[in-house]
Amino acid sequence: MKAFQMLFVLLLAAAAEGQSLHFGKCPRPPVQQDFNVAKYMGTWYEIEKLPSLFEKGTCNQATYSLLSDGTVKVLNAELLSNGKINSIEGVAKVKNSTQPAILDVSFFKGVPDSPYWVLSTDYQSYSLVYSCTDYYGSFHIDFAWILARTRLLNKEVVSQLHDELVSAGVNINNLLVSDQAGCEQSKAKINERPIIGILTQNSRYLPPNSKGYIASSYVKFLESGGARVVPIMVNREAEEYKRLFNSINGILLPGGAANITSSGYQRASKIFYELAIEANKRGDYFPVWGTCLGYEQLTVLTSGKKLLTRTNTNGMSLPLLFTKEAKQSRMFKSFPAELMEALASEPLTENSHKWSVSVLSHNTNKDLKNFYKNRVCVNRGSIRLPDLWDTVAPGEESVMSTFYTAHFFVNEARKNFHTFESKEEERSALIYNYNPVHSPPNSGFEQKYIF
Repeated sequence: MKAFQMLFVLLLAAAAEGQSLHFGKCPRPPVQQDFNVAKYMGTWYEIEKLPSLFEKGTCNQATYSLLSDGTVKVLNAELLSNGKINSIEGVAKVKNSTQPAILDVSFFKGVPDSPYWVLSTDYQSYSLVYSCTDYYGSFHIDFAWILARTRLLNKEVVSQLHDELVSAGVNINNLLVSDQAGCEQSKAKINERPIIGILTQNSRYLPPNSKGYIASSYVKFLESGGARVVPIMVNREAEEYKRLFNSINGILLPGGAANITSSGYQRASKIFYELAIEANKRGDYFPVWGTCLGYEQLTVLTSGKKLLTRTNTNGMSLPLLFTKEAKQSRMFKSFPAELMEALASEPLTENSHKWSVSVLSHNTNKDLKNFYKNRVCVNRGSIRLPDLWDTVAPGEESVMSTFYTAHFFVNEARKNFHTFESKEEERSALIYNYNPVHSPPNSGFEQKYIF
């Protein structure tokens, strides 16, 4: 009798919410063959769905991140009518390694897992997901989602996915079109506690047995924008870098004197660069920042060539030459007009380098020109973002420039939702486990973290 009463209550609740309810057991439609979980990671936007009582808002999206134990972190988010972001985290795992497209998702302890079947996907543009739960062997409630890497999906692709759902026995007349209008302009969910990695590098001037250093000015730079910092040691295994990549929200490649074609700095930069490229392709936004040597390293990784030009720009403070597009660029459009004017007319940027990437090299190399948008250079022809902490007198404009550039980069990192697997692991990775030391005279930096 109790079972019948429970069944009746479930039927009423499902009917009231417009759920897709059917008598009999769940069907078992075919799933994606040779499903690649790693390629599936990143952000997916909801295009259409069967009714679901647990979704109340608009701008629905799901972000998936691969954890070190092979499970998948799930972050679902939606925009509620009151303007607030509603989100929930869970963990998905493959039930059977021979069928990796069939996963179970858990959001609450003590609550049965929910099925997540990937019926088809091309990883780059669309995904068709099906879920079905049996109740007492008498009826089932099913769910289906058409997902995309962008907030719009080609109508022909949607039509093809409709055909697949029909073949799976799903009534497509019950599908609802998800509201993704104006979502980019709405207040998107952001990471309030971003953590950014800074790559270390070796130096012959370090104490014996040291593993590398980071100038503390880079740490202060990121802290001024609201981020915390994790040091990334050179000469570590690729798997360690991959785990760290999935735990941090961006990376800064600092200036220095490391070899950008063959060194621990170059190898680690290449691994993180390639991981970032792949992540961004699948919608997992991950920013990379290069200052001085770091930017030179990025040009080598992008072009496959060392395109540096010898310049006499060591120990000089210079103004910037902005391109006509600079003021409307994503970075500089938030700079106050008076600060932009000061940067263009006063020697506020510090230059301590004997080599530069010339404007000519940038504009004549197809890979660089297509990948990077040149918005600023110094009057000796090098494309370089200002590093203003160490040798430039800390005047008001210099400090403001540093703040605005840091604010921009950290805000980019807030768009990433990688996390450490535990608070203990996070605490042990932070740079605050180390103490900076006062550098000797003429060392180039006032303070360093030495590892």
